[in-house]
Order: sequence, then structure tokens, then C-alpha cells
Amino acid sequence: MNQPKIKVVAYSDYICPFCYIGYYRIKKLQEEYHLEVEWRPFEIHPETPTQGALIEDLPFPPGYIERAFANVKRLAEEDGITLKFADKLPNSRLALYISEFARKKEKFEEFHKFVLEAYWLEGKDIGDKELLMDLAASIGLDKDEIEKYLNTDEPFMEVQKALKELRRYGFNGVPSFIFEDMVIVGAQSYEVFKKVINKILERKLNEN
Repeated sequence: MNQPKIKVVAYSDYICPFCYIGYYRIKKLQEEYHLEVEWRPFEIHPETPTQGALIEDLPFPPGYIERAFANVKRLAEEDGITLKFADKLPNSRLALYISEFARKKEKFEEFHKFVLEAYWLEGKDIGDKELLMDLAASIGLDKDEIEKYLNTDEPFMEVQKALKELRRYGFNGVPSFIFEDMVIVGAQSYEVFKKVINKILERKLNEN
């Protein structure tokens, strides 16, 4: 790809539907542009019980969930994605922690993809430790090493570090994307992403 490289830092959570759509769109854009993407963790519902919570029990106004799901479904269908909505909201903390272990072992991309697809395409409970361990093992990660890692402060510190990074930009939600020095919040259209990318490319080419 004979193009200047653009660095992207993307903040997301596995249980955020707009994060999955944003992920899918970024992956498609990587087929066209030289984007070097670093995915960073952000836990949007740390209050969720370890065992998860039924969607119907979440404290939202009547009709909110239905409208939100319809909006997400519409956005996904624009990309030809058929989402499978689970009836439970998992606690994503363990998935985020194990993803940081995968990063240390240079397996982050594979694990990240598998967890997103397990939840959004297959409707699986990604708060389930056994499921996450099996996903990790399927890409060659050692379960005993993961257990040792989880018994340290490192995964907690990594997630907190990412939270502080994002808040320095003045944001407290995901998905958020930092393209070099330009910020995009939300799962925006390809047109919005491309406008920012092309602006950065033009600037880089003019600098040379």
C-alpha cells in the first residue's frame, strides 16, 4: 500500500454495539488505507454484576431498549451484518483483562475479533470465564499463564490507564477514535471516516 501510514487509537468495549459496528468499519477501511490501529479497553458498565444482568431488568425508560436495538440493527444492516442480540448484558471486565494478556503475547487482534463476534454474531455470554478461556486457548494462549496474569494488578492498571487517556481528550464514552490528532466519536459513516482520513493524508503529502 503506497500511502502514508495513519496511526489510529480506538477506544471500545465488547458489550457496546456501536463499538462492534465501528470495529467492522475500521477493518473495511484498512483494506483501502494504511491505518495502524491500536484498540484500547474501556469498560462502559463496571456496575454490571459478574454474572451479568438481564436486558429486560436494566434501568431504562419503557421502549428505550427496543428503539436502541432497532437503531443498531439498522446501522449493522447497512454493512450487511446480522446481529444476534443476547438477552443478557455480560460484565465485560474479564474479557477486557484477557485481551490485555493477549496483547502482551501479540495475539490481541485475534482475541479481540473472536470476542466481538462471539457476542454480537453468536449471542454468547462473554462474561463467562470458561468461554473466554476457550477462545484464548483456540489462538494458542496458555490458560495457566492467563490465570497468573489475572491474579496480578496489571490488567486493572491497563484498563484504568486507557480510561485516563480517553478522559484527557475530554470524552467519557465509546467508541472513540483518535486519527493522529483528529478525534471521531461514535460509529460514524464511512464518509465521515474517509473525510478525516483524506484530510490527514493531504496534510502528510503536503509535508513531504
